[in-house]
This record gives sequence, C-alpha cells and structure tokens, in this order.
Amino acid sequence: MNYFRNNRLILFLALLLLGFSQVNVSLYQAAAAMDASARWQEAVSENLAEVSRPGFKKHDVTFSALVAGKMEKPVEMIKTTTDPVTGEEVESTETGEKPFQLPKPSLAINFEQGPLKQTQVKTDIALTGKGFLQVQDPQGNNLFTRDGELKMLPSGQLVTKEGYDTGLQLNDPNQVQSLVIAKNGTASQAGEVIGQLQLVAFDDPSNLIRISGAYYKANPADMGMPMADIDRETEGFTEIEQGFLEQSNSTSLTEMTSLIRSMRHFEANQKVIQAHDQRLGQTISTLTATQ
Repeated sequence: MNYFRNNRLILFLALLLLGFSQVNVSLYQAAAAMDASARWQEAVSENLAEVSRPGFKKHDVTFSALVAGKMEKPVEMIKTTTDPVTGEEVESTETGEKPFQLPKPSLAINFEQGPLKQTQVKTDIALTGKGFLQVQDPQGNNLFTRDGELKMLPSGQLVTKEGYDTGLQLNDPNQVQSLVIAKNGTASQAGEVIGQLQLVAFDDPSNLIRISGAYYKANPADMGMPMADIDRETEGFTEIEQGFLEQSNSTSLTEMTSLIRSMRHFEANQKVIQAHDQRLGQTISTLTATQ
C-alpha cells in the first residue's frame, strides 16, 4: 500500500512541476544569474587586487542573452505589425512557444591607457601608446608587459620585478644614474649605447593571452610587430617615458562600486531561488498531509 501511495505522490509532484513550467524557467534564470554574478565578482576582485600594479589592465564584464530553450506551455504574445495601407502600427495577440533566455557573462581585457605617474627613478619606464615591452622568462619564452617598474641586478642586468630579462646590461652597475633610455627604447650609459628595449605592437591586443597580472603571451595568429617597423602615425605606435610608471586603468572607487552592484545582483537572485524553495516545500507539505 505504501508503495502505491509513494508513487502516487511522485506522480503528483511531477505533474505539478510540469504545470509550473514558467516557475521552472524563472528558477533556471535565477540560478544562471547567480552564476553570472559570481563570475562578475571574481573579475572585480582581481581588478581590486591589482589596482596598485603598474601597467595592469582591468577586466570588463558584459552580459548577453543566451537562448536556452522554449517554454513548455504555449504563451500569449503581443505582436506589432505595420498596416501596408495606412502605415499605422497594429497590435495583435497570438499563441505560440516563446523561447526563454539565460544571462551569459563575457570577460574582456580593457587595454585603455592608464594615467602616468612620475617617479624620477632611472629604471622606471612608462609606455605611451598601445604597444608592449617584450621580455624573456627563465625558459627563454617571450612575454609582453606594460609594467615598467624595472630593477637592476648586482651584475648590471636590467630585469622586471619578477626577474624577466629585458635584454639590457649596464656597463657600470654603480652608475645607474647615468642610464638614459630614449623614447624609442635605445639605452645608453655615460653617452655610450648599451642596448635596446624591445617594443612590440599587436594588430588586436585582445588576442593576447594573460598568464598572470600584467604579463601576456602572444597568440600564434598575431605574434606582434617590432616598433622599429611601425610608422609613427600608425595607431599602435608606442614610445617610452623614462622616470614614469603607467598606473593601472582600474581604480578602487569604480571597482568597489562594481563589487557592491554584483553582490546585490547575486542576493536578489538568491532570494528568488529561496522563494521557489519555500513554495515547493509548502506544496510537498500540503500533498503529504492529504495522504
């Protein structure tokens, strides 16, 4: 007897859920919106963590609609058409299957120029333009960055904070104040040319692959072009400002505002799911009480 009673309860619940397809859709939408909000918060958190890092480029988050299916029950939809004779708009009601959509977040790196800050440190450089400084990691891989906070090793080698090689070697490590880096990247010390910083431009920087913080690797489809081969009037042309650092294009104020918005968005959809959960619980309690 209990076997049939339990199965009848399952049948009742199945029919109930099928009958509330609109509720199910809104539940899916709320869950998808919570997931989108979580990804939004992750991007904002990374922006906040790197807000003081020179040359860091923030993540922008955009949302689009993804068609995920159709309503299980036909719905009435208002359709507006234009009368070919009078030219007036005419509204009519028709019944049909209406697709439902889910929010889809997309992350993109914002490569806008950040503000420049003067430091008067000889080993600091800022890039003006859309190009990147090419460096090498210990494995010999080319990486690209706009973080110009460089340092000199006791050997005279000029490297990034992480130790990536810039290709410059000072003749006299004790005379760093005599280091001059020209706008085109040519470096000299005490009037003698000692090397060249490699500046590279990309047709589409959005194809770069961020590996960490302010460092990127090139996409095989766009390996970049040396700045020496680029005309000054070209959009990607870039120059160096010695004694300056480019600040992050993210600010604490804007990111905190975005974080609050994303949290409110998450909480609002969380309440929608809680309301559905309470309603389903009440329905189950009512059905079991009648058995």
